[in-house]
Amino acid sequence: MSLQTPRILPSHLHAFSSKTVRVLGTVSALRGDTATITCGANGDITLVLKADSHLQMGKLVEVVGKVTELDGSGFGIRVFGTVDWGNPADCDYKIYERVVDVTHRFTPIFYDSS
Repeated sequence: MSLQTPRILPSHLHAFSSKTVRVLGTVSALRGDTATITCGANGDITLVLKADSHLQMGKLVEVVGKVTELDGSGFGIRVFGTVDWGNPADCDYKIYERVVDVTHRFTPIFYDSS
């Protein structure tokens, strides 16, 4: 069985603690071993980067990683891998939001019950 990676928005982080997820966002800050992505109008997510992560400011990226509790500042994602989606202007983020909504409302269609 392949690893299930539910698509989420920042508001879902707490519900997926210690689970592997995927999220789409624009790189809005890079600071050493952390980064921040902005997820449309839904807020930001702090990423804990791998040593070989190569993110670029202003690029749209899909992140796969494990939701982790950050030192006193809520939840973030420990990055397993990223995919560069290019220019955020070329993506209608509202479509991604609708996909997330549908996959959470109709979970059995998209994910195993495990």
